[in-house]
Amino acid sequence: MSTPPRLRDQGPQSGAEIALDYARRMFERQHVPLPPLGFQVDWADQPSRHKLYTDAVKTPLPEPFRSMPPVGIGAALQDAKSPRADTPGVPDLGVLASMLGCYGVTGRRTTPNWNDDSHAKIRSDQAVWARPTASGGGMYPAESYLVVGRSGPLPPGVYHYDTAHHSLDRLSTGDRCGAIAAATGVRAELYAVVTLRFWKNAFKYNSFSYHVVTQDVGALLASWRLVLAAHDTPLEPVLWFDEAAVGGVLDVDGHDEAPFVVVPLGAATANPSAVASEAARVGAGAAHRVWEQSSRVRSFELVSRVHAAALVGDRPRPGPEAARAGAVSLPGSASGDALLTLPDPAPEAADLDVRNSLCSRRTSFGLFSARPPLDARDLGWVLSSVAEAGRTGTDVAPAPRDDAWTGQWVLSNSVAGLERRVYRYDAARGGLVAGAALDVGRLQQLYALTNYSLQEVAAVVVVTGRLDALVEAYGARGYRMLSIEVGQAAQAAYLAATARALGVGAVLGLDNIGVDELLGIEGSGEKSMIFMLLGHERTPRLGYDHSLYRFDGHGEPGAAGEGSIR
Repeated sequence: MSTPPRLRDQGPQSGAEIALDYARRMFERQHVPLPPLGFQVDWADQPSRHKLYTDAVKTPLPEPFRSMPPVGIGAALQDAKSPRADTPGVPDLGVLASMLGCYGVTGRRTTPNWNDDSHAKIRSDQAVWARPTASGGGMYPAESYLVVGRSGPLPPGVYHYDTAHHSLDRLSTGDRCGAIAAATGVRAELYAVVTLRFWKNAFKYNSFSYHVVTQDVGALLASWRLVLAAHDTPLEPVLWFDEAAVGGVLDVDGHDEAPFVVVPLGAATANPSAVASEAARVGAGAAHRVWEQSSRVRSFELVSRVHAAALVGDRPRPGPEAARAGAVSLPGSASGDALLTLPDPAPEAADLDVRNSLCSRRTSFGLFSARPPLDARDLGWVLSSVAEAGRTGTDVAPAPRDDAWTGQWVLSNSVAGLERRVYRYDAARGGLVAGAALDVGRLQQLYALTNYSLQEVAAVVVVTGRLDALVEAYGARGYRMLSIEVGQAAQAAYLAATARALGVGAVLGLDNIGVDELLGIEGSGEKSMIFMLLGHERTPRLGYDHSLYRFDGHGEPGAAGEGSIR
């Protein structure tokens, strides 16, 4: 692949400079094309959506979500932002099946919409499958692994979650938890690890891929948080760790596939002293064979460079005080700007619980209708849910957490009681601070795709972050960690909207520079990161029920048959 002169002539750059240069290119991509110029997606040679080991012994998992308590989204978010509890034991297989199942297949999509795959999805060889967690472009590049110790729910070893078959591939035997503990600074008897296989997304998005897939990690993490919170198990995922050491345990190369998040489960202690026991790969001494559908796998220089810049190896983890650098300030709170108070965002009796929200989650491609207007109570519910998700803890920003790394703005088009205007959401005061008038036609001009008419969307929620400040505090790792939190915000919005039967869709196709001008934040250090579309869908929305798992609302097998309306 040829390299544009612009890349070769930059000279030596620090990791922080590489991350900020990459981010700038992503935000400018509607103005300055990304390399490689002239790139064409080879749909005939696309990778599989599933990583399949051809020589691993499979362990079946219980049906996902069957045993989940009927906990609402609001209650789960409250528990998820609590400090991590030192639970006496690790989750059982039923809980793990639901957690891992958040990335598994739950049914088939057949309902027509405006997305570009609508005409093909009714063909058996081009079926589009539903999953509980959102993914940019529907590529699903994340992979999930379990590293099980001597007190785990499975024999000690390393396991990969097979999303196609809802089962575990046993990759090695022996307790490798000591190696993960040394790489993360947290000792536990069970770890869940999220990796990214870049090609699963990059075949479509090329140099834009890293910006997308890091948010995908956050979306999966949000699903895990809510499932485990429903089981009274708050998480404190590790974002700062030695990737090479963790990758060695999982037998991934760190380039084509790399670990991004490590989640200790069960009782955990800091400053581990345990040493890993020897492990044996199941079946052979050579690397496991993984089926690759693409005949040609490519990497892209911008992606490889920013990924390498974000690696931290064995560098010490910055203290919690560094997290304050990323706090999104709310000038309205300090200055006493007039506040338009939103109705109490309390859960309602008809809201779906976590399980049913996950199983019902979908994207409203081309299905929005500006009439009737969105109720301000529903808008406040989604905004508050996203804000609660932003207060969940990690190793670099432990709970209880006051300083969120993401803020929210609202571009109101059809919300009852709100003018067509830009508003800033003040989570602390539960309301909106009004800004400039909104030209919805101008907003449509800023959207690069054709799968939505923004004039039919009730509101656009803009999730923002202080990227430069976080990169200054954490180096290039700050970009990666912020993107994970942005993806977490997106999934929280999806599930909160789904719980209330609202239409929802996350997009990255809006011009960041143009939106920042609309918000009035250009030059402030705050930047738009992702855009959530909200509103009502056109009714009725008809479709066949191709669900793989059915419930009656109380956790019992449902009676719905083929052809029922969803």
